[in-house]
Amino acid sequence: MEQKNKKSFGQIVSNFSMPILLGLLILVFSILSDKFFTPLNLTNILVQNVHIAICATGVFMIMVSGGCDLSIGYQMSVAAVLVAKLLSNGVMGVVPAILLGILICVALGCFNGFMSILLNSQPMIVTLGTMAIFQGISFLISGSKTYHNLPRSFMYLGQGRLFGTIPLNVIIALVVIVIVGVILNRTHIGRKVYAVGDNPEAAKLAGLNVPKIKILVFTCAGILVGISAILLAARSGSADSSTGTGIEFTGIIACVLSGVALKGGEGTLWKAIVAVFVLGVLSNGMQLINLGTYPQYIAKGIIMLVSLYLSNKTAKKAA
Repeated sequence: MEQKNKKSFGQIVSNFSMPILLGLLILVFSILSDKFFTPLNLTNILVQNVHIAICATGVFMIMVSGGCDLSIGYQMSVAAVLVAKLLSNGVMGVVPAILLGILICVALGCFNGFMSILLNSQPMIVTLGTMAIFQGISFLISGSKTYHNLPRSFMYLGQGRLFGTIPLNVIIALVVIVIVGVILNRTHIGRKVYAVGDNPEAAKLAGLNVPKIKILVFTCAGILVGISAILLAARSGSADSSTGTGIEFTGIIACVLSGVALKGGEGTLWKAIVAVFVLGVLSNGMQLINLGTYPQYIAKGIIMLVSLYLSNKTAKKAA
């Protein structure tokens, strides 16, 4: 009985490790800085990380299906500079430009999925190559320029507030993440994605079209990447070829922290989203106590390694 209680306690800690870690970080930084636990700063943390949360949702889908996409940052870059260039030059209206930006990311995501199947290679290696391609496309579009003077109606998506208090981009992110969560957990499509990631051969024998599902996942992730790119450009009010770069690594770290299996087939979306805000709180808090960017990298690495250690230890005990 005692052993069963210990196992149950260990499972509870494992299941809620991300919220516990988030709570501890908030407590620590609230003690270290009187500027941390304020409505303004907490709202800033939300606003600054919602586009990362949407992007991490796309990363989550790909990783659960057994893949990995290293080109997401430059997919965002291509979409952001294209939309910003069109809007700043008055070539296209806000709605068509937004739709075009999202469609571009859908096409790039689909291309990644198709190439990984065509080349019969690991998606990580394939997207390492496409990352270079997308980087070149981004710089060709931007000409190494930064585009400003974006319409207010566009920037409202990233800077506006509903009823004067609720950030609009937070509402958009919440809606998007909930929709994806329902699809992954409550529909046949979601179960197929998990099945393909867990065991592609078994999924194939069960009659699933594994290549089609993998391409579909990359394509759907492209929608999320496009939305993330639009919200980031709208919040910053500008875009250049560095917009969004590196965000894929934050998404991967968040997914790994939350317990997403690298082989695929395992993971919980809400934990990945909480992990995004764990990293966001860590960055924000360390800035407030005057620790620079480089110590933040070290802290993120340590947290990920400790999380991996604890996850492995809990898994062995559960077995």
